[in-house]
Amino acid sequence: MAQSLEKGFQIVEQAVSDGSIPGASLLIMHKGKVIDQRAYGVCEIDPARPFQTDTICWIASLTKPFTATAAMKLVEQGKLQLDEPIEKYLPQFSQLSTVAGTRHSVTVRQLMSHSSGIPAAVPLRESFFFTQRWYDRSLAEVVDAIAERPLDFAPGTEVHYSNAAPYVLGRIIEVTSGKPFDEFLREEIFEPLHLTDTGFFLPAEKVNRSAVVYRRQSNTLSVFCRCDPQWKVRMTMPDGGLFSTPADIAQFANSFLAHGPGVLSQDSVAAMLTAQNADYGLSWILDKENQFSHWGSSGTFVWADQKTEVVGVFFSQIQDYDLLAKLRNRVRDAVDEAFVVPR
Repeated sequence: MAQSLEKGFQIVEQAVSDGSIPGASLLIMHKGKVIDQRAYGVCEIDPARPFQTDTICWIASLTKPFTATAAMKLVEQGKLQLDEPIEKYLPQFSQLSTVAGTRHSVTVRQLMSHSSGIPAAVPLRESFFFTQRWYDRSLAEVVDAIAERPLDFAPGTEVHYSNAAPYVLGRIIEVTSGKPFDEFLREEIFEPLHLTDTGFFLPAEKVNRSAVVYRRQSNTLSVFCRCDPQWKVRMTMPDGGLFSTPADIAQFANSFLAHGPGVLSQDSVAAMLTAQNADYGLSWILDKENQFSHWGSSGTFVWADQKTEVVGVFFSQIQDYDLLAKLRNRVRDAVDEAFVVPR
């Protein structure tokens, strides 16, 4: 049984009380059961709304493991192979080459492990992208633009985090499944795991539960994302478009643990949690023994321990990379320490 979890919650509470972040939530799950969850501060500054345990947040890059999981469903169905070149599914990628002009093929596996050489930035997307103009675009047109760019490096020779590669994977999912990307995820992941608050847009009745995402620049907070019930979402952003709650994300992460009700076979789970390079499995970050994790630029973070079967979910909604990197690591270490068996 866990030792005191208070230290982890105190770290979050202190970050809110000293003004580092406007609000946050921390959830701890053990062997499939939520054993504690608390929220602090506000999810909107003006007008002030409290951050609740069921506040819906933009999870940003926590979307990437969902995209990879969807791809693995297609691997299980025999419609996709990890080591096939992507031009088998998307012919527009048949002429990929580096700036030097050397031609290369990228595999599906390389898309999922950040080793494809596809440049990081997403073409056609502006730095502020919560706009109807961006939401009106399709995965197909973004992926066509990605196919026109040279590779940053020969696939498999380096590891560079890429936001563009998941768009290619998302489009492959559409082509091989015959369904829109968001529909495939809903049918194959969200519904089987009962993730009732997870999706690429919020229905009007849930907008009042959503947090505003702030961005800190020169010690000033500005609004980066405030959900608009008028948005019509065609662009579903496989690299970071999902909104969710800590409870849903915990359930998703738990599906990769031994006793979690999952959507993937044991072999697929093992494949996703097997190191492909120094940093990644298939989408999951493998940066601590027995653990897998992922973070989002909006201040979200999930980690899970295969040995202790602990899942931790820390949600805030502020873009401040250095602050959040330190904060989430402190919270994670404190929670992990609570589950160390005393000698």
